[in-house]
Amino acid sequence: MDARQLEIAVAAIDHGGFTRAAQALGVAQPSVSQAVRRLEDELGVALFRRIGRTVALTEAGSAFEGPARAVLR
Repeated sequence: MDARQLEIAVAAIDHGGFTRAAQALGVAQPSVSQAVRRLEDELGVALFRRIGRTVALTEAGSAFEGPARAVLR
């Protein structure tokens, strides 16, 4: 896990989806999806429920959000 993965995951939370997070970060959407998938694989839990073009936090994602923001601060 690295700070960039945390930044991307928090952007997905803030923007409600990977496409909008990618636009806000100035990167391609597949890069966001891959970074989140790698982070989820490393943590061993799903952080997001994918719902069409939007995402919703899982219970683990909700628990992850506060500490991720703290690390980025």
